[in-house]
Amino acid sequence: MKRYRDPLFAPEPKKHTTPVLLLLVLVIFLGMILVLNHINNSRVLLVKQSVTVPALTSRMNNFRILHISDLHGQYFGAHQERLQLALAEAQYDIAVISGDVTAPDGDDSAFLALLDLIKKPVYFLPGDEDPAPIVSTPGESDSAKAPYILRAEEHGAIFLDAPQRIEFGKNALWLWPERLYTLDVDNSEATVATREAEVQSEPASPERDALLRAVRYQGDLLARIRAARRITKADDVHIAVTHHPLSLDALTTLREWTDSGNDAYVSSVSLVLSGHYNGGQWRLPFVGAVKVPQSAGKGSGWFPGDKGVVGLSSYQGIPQYISPGLGASNAIGLPAFRLFNTPQISQITLTTRMTD
Repeated sequence: MKRYRDPLFAPEPKKHTTPVLLLLVLVIFLGMILVLNHINNSRVLLVKQSVTVPALTSRMNNFRILHISDLHGQYFGAHQERLQLALAEAQYDIAVISGDVTAPDGDDSAFLALLDLIKKPVYFLPGDEDPAPIVSTPGESDSAKAPYILRAEEHGAIFLDAPQRIEFGKNALWLWPERLYTLDVDNSEATVATREAEVQSEPASPERDALLRAVRYQGDLLARIRAARRITKADDVHIAVTHHPLSLDALTTLREWTDSGNDAYVSSVSLVLSGHYNGGQWRLPFVGAVKVPQSAGKGSGWFPGDKGVVGLSSYQGIPQYISPGLGASNAIGLPAFRLFNTPQISQITLTTRMTD
C-alpha cells in the first residue's frame, strides 16, 4: 500500500535568504554610487598648472590662460551657475576653448551661456563632434561661417581659424591653430584660386553662391595666415591650439619642422593646448582612465594610463596640456556620462621658473 507523507509533519522548506540579501545590498550600493556620481558630475573643479616657458619676456611672465574643453552642450545648473562658481575662483588674462562645445544635436545654448560668464578675450575652435565651422550650402545667412560660429562671435568670442597675436610691447604671444603651422600656403592659394574660378563659371544659383562664399572664405583665411607669418618674429612665443592631442610622432615632426630654419616666422612652439579625451570619461580609483577615443594623438584603447591622456606632459621638449574636460562624448564607446571623473577647467600660468 502506497503511503503519502502527511503534510502536517513535513519539514519546513529552507529559506535561501543570503543571495537575496546580497543582491539587495549590491543594488543599494550601485544606486548610491550612481547618485554620488551624479552629484559629483554636477560640480566643476578648477585645477591650476604652471608651465615653464624660458622664452617669456618679463612682461609675459606669469601670463595666465583659462583652458576649457569638451563642454558637449552640458549644463551645470539652469544658467551654468555651478560653472560660474569655478570661474569665480580663476584668475586669467585670456581664455582658450579647445573644441567639442555643442550638444550631439548641434545645440549651442550651453556654450553661449558659458561664453557670457567668461571675461574676454576668449578664443575657441571647434572639435570633431561639433558641426562643420564653414558651410558651403545655402543657409539662413550670407556668411560662410556656420550659425553657431556666428552666434559665438556675437557673444564676444574669437573664432580661432587663423593666428591671433597678443602684443607685449615689441614682442608678442601667438595663438595658432596647430594644423596651420605646416600648411603650404603657396600651393593652397593656387588650389583655392583654381577652385574659385571653376565655381564662378557655374550658372548663378543659391547653391553656387554658397559654395563661392566658402571658397572665398578659404582664400581670405590664407591671406590672413600669410600676413601673420609676415609680422611674426622668431623670438615671439607660440602656443599651438588643437582639439586632438598630438602624438609623439606629431610632436617630433613639429619639433623637427620648427628647428629646421626653413620658416623664419617661428623658432619653436612653447606649449600645445588640447582636449578630446575627457580625462578618459570613465575613471577607476588607482587605475585612471578606462578608455580614450580615436585621435591623432594616443589613439583609441582601453586602460591607456594617464600619461598623455590628461594634464601636462612633455615630448621632444614641447609641453602639451590636455584638458580634463567638462562633458562626456557619445563616440567613445562607453555610456555618455563621466564616472569618478569630476568635470574640470584649468588655469595655466606661463612662467620662466622651472616647475615640476
